[in-house]
Order: sequence, then C-alpha cells, then structure tokens
Amino acid sequence: MAAINFKVKLSVRDALYKIDMKMKEEKVHQRIDTLEGEHSAGLLIYEKYYMRNSSRASLTVYINDFNGETEVEVIPSGGSQGMFFNIDWGAGDSFSESVQRILEEDMIDN
Repeated sequence: MAAINFKVKLSVRDALYKIDMKMKEEKVHQRIDTLEGEHSAGLLIYEKYYMRNSSRASLTVYINDFNGETEVEVIPSGGSQGMFFNIDWGAGDSFSESVQRILEEDMIDN
C-alpha cells in the first residue's frame, strides 16, 4: 500500500466536493482550511469494511494548493488481516485507486 500523488485542474474545494459526492464509503472526517487568504488545504478520511480479508481499511485524502497547483495525496492504511501476516489482499490499493478514478478526467499530466 503506497501513497498516490497527482495534480488536478480543480480548486481544493471542488476536488473535495467531487470526491465526497462519489465516494460510497463512510466518511469519518472532513476539513478545509484557508491559509493566508489565497491558499487552502483539505482533508477527507474514509473507512470501509472489506469482506475478502475481514478487516477495515481507512483512506486519507489530503489536497492543497500551496505550490500554485492543486496537489492530491491519497494514503491508504489498515486493511491487513492479521497481526503477523500484514497482507491486505489489495484492499488498500483498491481503496486508493477509487479516488484516482473519480478525479481521472481532471488530472494534470506531470
């Protein structure tokens, strides 16, 4: 499970709204902050139960425009089955890719 980073041509607020409208998982937390009047950052945290490995996974989405472009970072966590064998059977990657698919048409090529 690795973090996914990409840029989009939406504002922070619009990207957060688009993700939130299309995610079917349980939203645990949402926050948007405006800094210095022109820059903003937003945070979404979701949780989902995966039957294939009988565990819960969380997904943190952090979006900011500090560098002049809207940057999205998607970080999965949890989702592994046991204490000794940390295998999530693709749950974390699948969860991360759902956000990437939602914003796919708005991505900026790097």
